[in-house]
Amino acid sequence: MVRMVDVAKEAGVSLKTVSRVLNNEPRVQEAMRQRVREAMDRLGYVPSATARSLRSRRSFQIMLLVHDVRSSFVSTVQFGALQACQDLGYNLRLAMAPTDVLVSEEALTGWMNKAMQNGKPDGIVLVPPLANDKVVETVVEKLGIKTVRIGVTSVEDTEVRATVTIDDRQAAEDITRHLIDLGHKRIAFLRGREDQDATETRYRGYCDALEAAGLAVDNDLVLPGLFDFDSGIKQGLWLLDLPEPPTAVFAANDDMAAGVVTAAYRRGISIPQQLSVVGFDDSEIAVRTLPALTTVVQPLEAMGKAAVETVIEAAGTSKLALQSKLLDYHLRIRESTAEPKGS
Repeated sequence: MVRMVDVAKEAGVSLKTVSRVLNNEPRVQEAMRQRVREAMDRLGYVPSATARSLRSRRSFQIMLLVHDVRSSFVSTVQFGALQACQDLGYNLRLAMAPTDVLVSEEALTGWMNKAMQNGKPDGIVLVPPLANDKVVETVVEKLGIKTVRIGVTSVEDTEVRATVTIDDRQAAEDITRHLIDLGHKRIAFLRGREDQDATETRYRGYCDALEAAGLAVDNDLVLPGLFDFDSGIKQGLWLLDLPEPPTAVFAANDDMAAGVVTAAYRRGISIPQQLSVVGFDDSEIAVRTLPALTTVVQPLEAMGKAAVETVIEAAGTSKLALQSKLLDYHLRIRESTAEPKGS
């Protein structure tokens, strides 16, 4: 049987270095990490999962806690998280918290304890709306589990609580400015769910762009939404039936933006010739809509990966505090935007 000491000898490193590589600990030079892995491959070394957990005080499990697995937002984050777990020798556990356990700390604690019967994870990755939920925040903190939240959130960072996000407000300002630069002045905004901090943050970015351009916010053009396709259709129809409809619509996510495109089709309004539409996220529906959506590219896959990497760096015997990360975004200009008709 090949032992860790054999790997250390083959790689020409200390036993502690081999242990650090096996546990994916930070502060190991990449060249050294590669040398140890190559030695493991040559010798056919397979680490004992039980011994590995005991040595490092890790479960080698990360939980992705979601509220709806049907969301394209969630599935893209999940893909990135899974990639990171596989690369770092971890298992990803997907758990979906039903609505009825989110009503109280007692209900959620009982559900969480049941979900962790096979072992307590080294950390939890939370996506909206759970990333913004006060009950979830309190329960996971009492359970002593490190958490990383995906997306903008008002929850404060601590040594055991961090965030991976982009600058949503600036991104929203940028996509609104794109419409203004095309010549649009009557620009509607569809809000998302009010239990998600991204809704208000993106609205503020929209307002910032209008103010900078000397345009007033028309409250009749700011409508509630649910971050889903159906609410995009409903509010899109309402906007297009106004005596003076907008020439452009900024929906706070791509699902609602796609709904607005469908509403325009039902009213016989061509996009972008008669109406420009933009979204946010660059989710799969953005390229399946006809025409394809101009949107903010939020790197959801990279965010899922970064969240897992952040948790793992601070897991087990590591004394590192969780570190929040601000990732880059950019606009993707497609066929759903153009100068307003008659400009």
